[in-house]
Amino acid sequence: MKKTLAVACLAWMLGAGSAEGSGSAPVAGNEATRTDTAQATGHAPLRVEKIAPNFTLEQLAPNVYAFISNNTTHAWEDGNTTVIVGDRCVAVVDAPANYLAKLHLAQIRKITSKPVCYVINTHSHRDHVLGNYLYKDAFPNALIVQQDYTAQISDRVNPAAIDALKGKASADQLKQMQEAASTGIGPDGKPLTGYDLERAKRSYAEQVPVLKDASEARYVSADVTFSDSMTIKLGGTELKLQHMVGHTFGDTVVWLPREKILIAGDLVIAPVPYGGGSKHYDEWADSLDRLIAFDATAIVPGHGEVEYSNAYMSLERDLFRSLVEQAVAAVTNQATLDDFRKSLDLTKFETTLVHGDPELQWGWDNYFIGKGNALAAQAYGHAHGDF
Repeated sequence: MKKTLAVACLAWMLGAGSAEGSGSAPVAGNEATRTDTAQATGHAPLRVEKIAPNFTLEQLAPNVYAFISNNTTHAWEDGNTTVIVGDRCVAVVDAPANYLAKLHLAQIRKITSKPVCYVINTHSHRDHVLGNYLYKDAFPNALIVQQDYTAQISDRVNPAAIDALKGKASADQLKQMQEAASTGIGPDGKPLTGYDLERAKRSYAEQVPVLKDASEARYVSADVTFSDSMTIKLGGTELKLQHMVGHTFGDTVVWLPREKILIAGDLVIAPVPYGGGSKHYDEWADSLDRLIAFDATAIVPGHGEVEYSNAYMSLERDLFRSLVEQAVAAVTNQATLDDFRKSLDLTKFETTLVHGDPELQWGWDNYFIGKGNALAAQAYGHAHGDF
């Protein structure tokens, strides 16, 4: 049974005692980097520090830190993590692969000596929950918070998903990646050249630490769940959790009203969205409308760089609306799925998002459209009333 919020909070207060820790420590280093939108809107991170090749820390407010994993189009695409330092303890939003979560934990300890009291998962995918156990080990009284549906699906599929990372299939996949990287021959027996060879080498290097540290991973269930909304108070900072639908049926967004910071989970993924795994494209567009209405000064996406305006979310919303409208028209006109696949035209969005970059093109082809054009099939099926 999941704890109710009241019981969970009482458990935290009894377990934590009066330990408060010291105030937030300043983050060392400051890379002189700003996005164009940050400059245009007058918003920018207070500090930026490169911690590791795929981990950049951005301080968005005196008490809010975004840990950005710059790997949206990589073979293993870990999600971002956001850290909110409260008066007495710390809330963490999302816990990616354990090798990366270890780096995050080390950095949190540099920022503050206050304990982590909440770990909030924005949805059930393993690149957002795999590191939960590390926070539980470091802070036994920390509460894992998930939306009801997310908790059900996570309990159902993630124990096996974590075990799979330790199994023979993952070892075989890593061996195959190593062979492609070292020989320059792809799994189909054809030579890899140019971008494809570069990607094969990088993908193998990225996968090694993931599977190495995954051997110690274990599954941790939610301690607290909520249905539609939930508020967590960390002294003067409020975290307003809201259930939305789009990337999954159990997406959670976290809104910090005082700081005007929005933590969007995978409802927002940049620089190329993920789409091939969803079945809720119309709801996704509606959710993006709700996110835009927050008028946040900083938006932390589930993957990709922090956004400082609504421009990207608006583009993403328009993309999903176009997809849905074309699918509905196809079904209304009694077009077959094959006909819809041929007629689907998202060229203007692809051009804007990809702009000739081979890495972004790979992301569009694999993570948005999906291999075998899964996006079209799912949009068509939804318009047809199949699910």
